[in-house]
Amino acid sequence: MIDQPPSMPPKRSLDAGIIAEAAYLAIAALLLFRFGYGLFLTRRVLRNCHAIDDRRLLKALSEQASAASIQKAPRLLESGALAVPITIGWVRPRIILPSSWREWDESKIGVVLAHELSHVRRGDYATLLLSSLNRCIFWFSPLSWWLDRRLRELAELVSDDSALSASPDRTHYAEVLLGFFEAMRNQGGRVRWQGVSMARSGNAGRRIDRILAGNRKLSVSAQWPVLLGAAVLTSPLLYLTAVAQPTPRSKPKTVTATSTSAASETLDSYVIVSGDNATMSGSTGELNRARGFRHKIGDEYVWFRQGGKAFIIHDPDTVKAAKKLFQPQADLGRQQGELGELQGELGELQSKLGERQSSIRTTLPDLTREIERLKEKMRSAETSEQLGELQAMLGGIQAKIGEQQAKIGDQQAKIAEEQAKLGERQAKLGERQAALGELQAKQIEEASRKLKALLEEASKKGVVEPEPR
Repeated sequence: MIDQPPSMPPKRSLDAGIIAEAAYLAIAALLLFRFGYGLFLTRRVLRNCHAIDDRRLLKALSEQASAASIQKAPRLLESGALAVPITIGWVRPRIILPSSWREWDESKIGVVLAHELSHVRRGDYATLLLSSLNRCIFWFSPLSWWLDRRLRELAELVSDDSALSASPDRTHYAEVLLGFFEAMRNQGGRVRWQGVSMARSGNAGRRIDRILAGNRKLSVSAQWPVLLGAAVLTSPLLYLTAVAQPTPRSKPKTVTATSTSAASETLDSYVIVSGDNATMSGSTGELNRARGFRHKIGDEYVWFRQGGKAFIIHDPDTVKAAKKLFQPQADLGRQQGELGELQGELGELQSKLGERQSSIRTTLPDLTREIERLKEKMRSAETSEQLGELQAMLGGIQAKIGEQQAKIGDQQAKIAEEQAKLGERQAKLGERQAALGELQAKQIEEASRKLKALLEEASKKGVVEPEPR
């Protein structure tokens, strides 16, 4: 018995693989560039920040950090480039406040610090950074986009619970968040730095609705989805690690025979050369070595190694018979190439849907008048009727935001449906490729066995020659 070697993939299959790899690398490079650009913006924001030395603020930070079981309070900075507070860094976390923090009252400072320290305590910056990187690498998977969005939502919801514990009431915290969402809207543009922001466009309605509902607690229940998300985030990396492990070649079995010819010894490797194409079992170095004799003996021959020695067969009949042995496998290889091209096309469609999914964003309605009226009412609210009016006003604001969220949800649902259909087509193609792979393995085993017999016959006929010097 000899090794069961994989044959050289046909040229068309190789081209399909190159096209698929090029498409993957191009899109991954674009997403990684955006990811890197976000890190660059983050560094630039940090360089332009100024340390906050306000004793009142630093005391509040120290007290809340101690209450949150954070051994060392993070640095507190300010920046005129920001409209909302953000947390940056993991080993050396920093909380950056907008320059308008001096206008905040004690209660607003308290909820902001509680919210950001919650991010620091759980290490949300590192989690979301890895999630973004995972999305760049596995952009073709809808799961990576969903996971990134879900982890960001959970990070904010759990931090909202921490902020509510430091807020006088839920209405006060809702007002603080609405103010930050309004500041984000007025700032314009799309923020791309890598940081954990207290307010991001796209989730305002759900967060405000949950805060005002007053009967849903996430801090404990969110731990399980976060752990599940971490497991899902790790699984593609583990999968790639497993796939990347080299498959050890099985140790060739020794064939005993009475003949002392070369072909009676163990067949170590071979290359069937036919012009620019080749069918082989062995290393890349052996392939290059075998092809190096084309200028000496022509384009059609069999090179093989046995017992530490290399031999050549350029007898036309033997070469033709060797090529015929692997022809069925080559036909299957071409079919695999066609399926690979289809998979590549479906992958491109998935990437386009992923880009559409990521580009969906909501534009918050102009809530300036409503917020101003709300602030005026809150200053004078004393009776239960007036508080009821405040709740009604907040409900109206939330309804406007909810309409935008509903539109976004409809668009995302349609894209998800398209992605699911593409996923089904990819799964069916994968099943066909697996079946072809099994058939190829069986044919290679049979062809290898017959090639061994063919080489023995060629040795008896005296057409086996030592490798040219």
